[in-house]
Amino acid sequence: MQITNYEGNDLLQVAAFLETNPDMDSDTVKELLKTCNVSFVLEGINRWQSTMICERKDSYVQQSQRYVTMTADGYTLPQLNEEDTKKAQELIGRAFALYEEMSQLKEAFKGRPKREHYLYGIPVEDARYILPLAVKTNLSVATTGDKLLDWFRMMKCPQDVQMFADVHAALMAVLPEALARWLDSRAYTYEKTASLNQFYQRELNCITPEKPVVLLRTFAQPELKAGLGSLTSTRAEPPSEVLRQWGEEAAEKAKGVTKRVMSYGHTSVAEQCRTTFGMMFSLVTWHQQVRHRLPSTFREPWENILTEADRPPVIPPTVTAGGFEEAYRRLVQDMQQFQRYIAGQYDGGLWRYFLLNCQQVKIITSTNARMDCGMLQERICSNAQWEINRIAVAKLEELRKLSDILYHNAVPSCVYGACKEGKMTCGRAAEMREKYRLKEE
Repeated sequence: MQITNYEGNDLLQVAAFLETNPDMDSDTVKELLKTCNVSFVLEGINRWQSTMICERKDSYVQQSQRYVTMTADGYTLPQLNEEDTKKAQELIGRAFALYEEMSQLKEAFKGRPKREHYLYGIPVEDARYILPLAVKTNLSVATTGDKLLDWFRMMKCPQDVQMFADVHAALMAVLPEALARWLDSRAYTYEKTASLNQFYQRELNCITPEKPVVLLRTFAQPELKAGLGSLTSTRAEPPSEVLRQWGEEAAEKAKGVTKRVMSYGHTSVAEQCRTTFGMMFSLVTWHQQVRHRLPSTFREPWENILTEADRPPVIPPTVTAGGFEEAYRRLVQDMQQFQRYIAGQYDGGLWRYFLLNCQQVKIITSTNARMDCGMLQERICSNAQWEINRIAVAKLEELRKLSDILYHNAVPSCVYGACKEGKMTCGRAAEMREKYRLKEE
């Protein structure tokens, strides 16, 4: 891999300051770096690396998997012995071959093909579920300098250091020498994975293939929280006095205030409502979730995917309809067996190269109503990728049980207005309005 298009002149002043003040603590240096800007492109990293990098919540743009190179140069492998390398190459070759077979076009086609243009009705967005995370990608990153501490902490994690050796070396080569040396010399601390697993295990157990979206926690009266939050800025009396005046009508009055304020477009009051959800989905959809840079999310350790052998892969409906489910399942089983073998033979988590996009991960995430509305507006759209659409629809069902007002606009633009998709519109606005528009009083 290589780093290209690097621009980080903002970092030079901090590096010069470090030359004369090498003993500064991490908090101080982070403050120095937070107004610095840096950008670069990571070319030829693998999808596992890009997933971990994107979990840092930087701003990035990633190459679509529709441009995967189906050659021996289209993926990266860890250092394995000769026999294991051949086995890895065979399995990835099978994945590439199945991907290409499933996503064949009926004929040469210019532009972005639709489902009907594929020989078996399987678009590349669905065929990619069978690809491993060893597949190469390109990632364009723009971030503030303080995030470099998060990056180095990630790259120097004992269980991940082998997996990030190439990225680490490339960054050391382009960053100002004094800054790179300082970042690399830190004694980074890491959370205790076993303790985290123990704490979250009960809630992780609530998330199942049959119920992949679970509301775990929320405030008892979310509309009351939002209503009181609205009045905090517009009333002389403190919230406790407002509650006393409202008496038994507090819940209904707060609902009215919330509805009125939200109708003015002052959606920030929705941030007073928070929910915590547990969700399970494929690594394809996890990457989609990461793109929203959710601020408070716990992703279970990758090892959970390895040890829970009964966790089913996600199989796109088009793959089943196209007649490829048997071949798909057989390859998934063979790849999972190889993952367990590599985990038993090699240190450093090298088995993660062979995770497949279709394997499922569990997360627990805390968000506010304003953030959820923004996400769901995009993901409930009929043009959204089918799995993340399914997850979004299930989440909206739970959220509207809590409040129709706070989640009134957690729907595509066509439900209460015009479609924003332009020429890409699905043409189903009437159906979406019937399904999601709330009846007005």
